[in-house]
Formats: sequence, structure tokens, C-alpha cells
Amino acid sequence: MLSRPRACAPDRGTVLFLFPAAFLIMIVLGAIVVDVGLSHVRARELEATASSAANDALAALDVAALREDGELRFDLIRAEQIVRESVANGALTDAVVVAVGVGTNGAGDPQLEVTLELEVEFIMAPALPGGLDSTTITRTRTASILG
Repeated sequence: MLSRPRACAPDRGTVLFLFPAAFLIMIVLGAIVVDVGLSHVRARELEATASSAANDALAALDVAALREDGELRFDLIRAEQIVRESVANGALTDAVVVAVGVGTNGAGDPQLEVTLELEVEFIMAPALPGGLDSTTITRTRTASILG
């Protein structure tokens, strides 16, 4: 018994037309993941650099005055120099020192505050239509002067 060949379905081969679009979408999503991951890694590196610089800047505290009369005397100009040196010798040499100051935490204890800024240039986003070239990340870290 001979069988009659079945008629082809009218949508046969449409996957061939959808595959390039799906592939392009996957490439764009991968590019977004790479750039977001890069910005998160740089933000964590900036936090570590700011924390390290704040700890280094505690060397600008006048220990002799603290021992004599218990008063905190802090040379902010020297502290800023120490922060700039710490950043220049660290992993993120292109980080910019925005501010170095003395403040208090929630308990009223004095602390040194260091704010750094870093411009992160994206890898993939500039190739996409409407993509950004870079973004600026700002992080502030503190070091306790008296615990």
C-alpha cells in the first residue's frame, strides 16, 4: 500500500528567521551583563581603596595633643596628602579624592571620612545604539578615630 506524502506545514522553517533575532538579543544581554559586572567590581575596588586611605589618613591625628589634654587635633591638609598618596600607590590610581573630613557616627564618636570618585568606562555599551560611554561612581568610607 502506497501512502500519500503529507503536505508541509505552512510555518516550517520559521525558526531560521527567528534565530538571528534571538542570537542578537543574547549578545546584547551579554554585553549588558559584562558592563554591569565591570561597574560593580570597580565600585567594590573603590570602596576598598577609600577604606584603606581613610585608615592611612589617621596618621594625621596629633597624638601628643590627645595625650596631653585629651583634645582631638587633626591636620586635614596632611590627611588629604596622605589620602592622595595612598590612592596614588593603590590599585585604582585614576580615582579622584573628592573630600576628606572629620565627622561623627550615630553614637557621637569621631571618625574620619574619605570620599573618592572613579569614572568607569564601559566595554560593550558604546557599541550599542544609545549606549553610554562611561559612568561615575562615588564612594565614602570612614575610619574611627577613637573606638
